[in-house]
Amino acid sequence: MASLSESQCSDDALTNRRRVRHSKVKTGCITCRIRRVKCDEAKPKCLRCHKYGAECGGYPPQRSKKSVDHIKTLRQNRILVPKTQYGDRYLRMPTISLYEGELERNYFNIFINQIAKDIFPYFNCDDWSQIIGQACVNHPGIRHTAIAIGALGKTYEIARSSNSAKTGERNVMNIEKVLGSAVRLQETSSEKFEIQAYAHHRQALEHYDKAIRCMRKDVEYGNQDIRTSLIICMVIICFEAIHGNYKGAAAQLQTGLAMIQDFQSQAQRKERHPQGFSSPCPDIVEDFLVQSFGRMEIQSMSVFDPRPVEIHHMLKNEGKEVIAAMPNPLQTIEQARKYLDLVTRRVMHFNGCIHVPRATPTGSASMSSTRPILLLLPTKNNGDHNPIPWIELKVPSSRAQSTHSSQQLQREKNDLLAELVAWTDASNEILLSAIKGNHQDAISALTLRIAAMSTKISLLSAFFTNESAYDTLFPQFRQIVQYASQIFDLQNHKEFLIRDSLPCGSTPKLNFSFELALIPALYTVVIKCRHKPTRHKALALLRSYPHREGVWDSVACSGLGAWVIALEEEGARQFNLVTHAIMSPSPSILSSNLSTSSPTNQSSNSSSPASPSHITFNSYYNIRSNNQQINTLNYSDIPEEVRVRKAKMRFDLLKRTANLFCLQMDISTEKYVEKTGTFKW
Repeated sequence: MASLSESQCSDDALTNRRRVRHSKVKTGCITCRIRRVKCDEAKPKCLRCHKYGAECGGYPPQRSKKSVDHIKTLRQNRILVPKTQYGDRYLRMPTISLYEGELERNYFNIFINQIAKDIFPYFNCDDWSQIIGQACVNHPGIRHTAIAIGALGKTYEIARSSNSAKTGERNVMNIEKVLGSAVRLQETSSEKFEIQAYAHHRQALEHYDKAIRCMRKDVEYGNQDIRTSLIICMVIICFEAIHGNYKGAAAQLQTGLAMIQDFQSQAQRKERHPQGFSSPCPDIVEDFLVQSFGRMEIQSMSVFDPRPVEIHHMLKNEGKEVIAAMPNPLQTIEQARKYLDLVTRRVMHFNGCIHVPRATPTGSASMSSTRPILLLLPTKNNGDHNPIPWIELKVPSSRAQSTHSSQQLQREKNDLLAELVAWTDASNEILLSAIKGNHQDAISALTLRIAAMSTKISLLSAFFTNESAYDTLFPQFRQIVQYASQIFDLQNHKEFLIRDSLPCGSTPKLNFSFELALIPALYTVVIKCRHKPTRHKALALLRSYPHREGVWDSVACSGLGAWVIALEEEGARQFNLVTHAIMSPSPSILSSNLSTSSPTNQSSNSSSPASPSHITFNSYYNIRSNNQQINTLNYSDIPEEVRVRKAKMRFDLLKRTANLFCLQMDISTEKYVEKTGTFKW
């Protein structure tokens, strides 16, 4: 890509990053009028469409003056219908034929009128609706992907109709384990549902294949600009993530991030446009696209960041000057969101710098590399890969002293905390006002508060070396659960109102969100909060909200969380049994149950009681069965000795299985051992 010229990135464009809203264009070709841009009105096709590689839709026939006057009279006499609270959910598409048949049109309408908006449930998605609507008109590859996603939506509807779906990804079917399949059919009660689901799923795969072929052809002939490439990345990520193919989605995400980095690196005054904050040339790539990929970078770092620690060192200071100049107070929800995103990225890059150094992936040894190779699963070159890095202990005991004594790291941590405090102060007024407003504004404001709490937890826990330190974060854990409960209530009420306004037979929601919001935060509470009521409330919310945010699946996360809770609560009960036996041993119990269990040099004929310091698991299992009073001890408080560390999972969303791993101390040996489990849903 050639360097962006000064004319493309003028000072005015840098200062006013938002596209200026103009009145509706009255003349020009159909395509320019849809895009609301100035048309040069060249015949037979306008030069602007030709320049940007768009398909010119031609010019509508001119109306006679008499016809125009008649229409004006009708408009003056028209009675207006009251505007609904949520506005028009349906986009008006051009009358030119875009489809090969009625089935394609139906799939496309499902996507453009429902799914395209449902995948952005937490914030206003008008910019996305406009961008994707125009892109579908102008680019066949994007349109075929949209049709494929609409076909998946129809497949999902069949799953609901079959009454076989119960929770979460049980609604995302698996047709004989076909890769990317969207519907589970083994439990369906009717052959009719199976035939319909196969038909819709086949249509989804066929249109996705058409989309890929169109995109490859455009790339081969050089007809794909940076903006189109980014939109293509987004719709492919959406398709693959809805399928459950998170590896394919992750690979596309890394490709998109590399394109954004390349685009911004060639712009003028790069320091004013840190990654994910704003576009240096909004006439070429809109702010929305740049900001969306910035949020996807956060998502990548929360689950499967393939980049070596050197990359995080290079990026951790990006945007520092912009945050220092943050206005106070912030004026809009969207403004508050983009500043918080910038702070969050800085925090996560900081955390990436103090992780155990990972082996540099092949092809990314150079700090200037913009497209590191993605290594999702642990390999000999990537052995320290952690799928959920942002909440786990980041400093190993071997490096704890040097890390804690580093004045540079402490200063950076304090600077980031100060940025979070400044954002909280600047956003407080607008968030309070939004919470008192309509449903969507309240959901957006509460989502930002949860995001801020999660970022604060991630930063405050950066230097933790034991699990008990997380107890100091109980106020943040409690607020996350409180805000999440409010969001669920608001969403349920909002969806009830929307369902009433939709036509009968509308496709149900896919329960998929393109962006992170609730699942990672609630998962953090389940794993790290040991206050029993708060922890179990967070688990209940995850279970009651079968949903997927990016590759974060609520059912998989609740499965891992429930497993960790069971391990810790059972470990706490056993620990209390042993402690009670040591503090006030019962001679009869000890003599009958512990005489042969000591690992010391005792003779098998010895009748003396075992030393309490050598009580084993078998011993206190026997104590539990012989002492009902001990069995009723309150074990809601989880001792440090039995707290789980390094909880993680390797999941397959297509097969809907997860392999669970963690470390937990074996009380008998006082050594940490790996615990494993399997979760299926």
